[in-house]
Amino acid sequence: MSIKKLLFISVAISTSLLLNACSNSKYELTSAGRQVQFVDTKPSATCQLLGKAEGRRSTLFSGLKTHSELIRDAANDLLNNAAAMGGNVIYDAQDASVKYLSDVAPTDAVMVGEVYRCK
Repeated sequence: MSIKKLLFISVAISTSLLLNACSNSKYELTSAGRQVQFVDTKPSATCQLLGKAEGRRSTLFSGLKTHSELIRDAANDLLNNAAAMGGNVIYDAQDASVKYLSDVAPTDAVMVGEVYRCK
């Protein structure tokens, strides 16, 4: 193999790893995001509905992740977005992703839910 091909392959792999590492940091829970919880029962009337929020994890630069791993990142993004809205509860969270194109090429992962502020 020529030096040019080896250099190209090395640069391509390094760039891919760097972009993957950079894209993952967005999906870490913030300290405020850690305070938000998912609930299955509708919050009481004393809670204030703040609106709907969405969490999304793109497959672009995500590496070789399964849909489950992508949806976990989307859930973290949803928790962080709910916290940024001032919420502390997410009700009726759902996987709103488009179904797989194939097992090899999952589509972007999307989670949506209603954000509430409960005291």
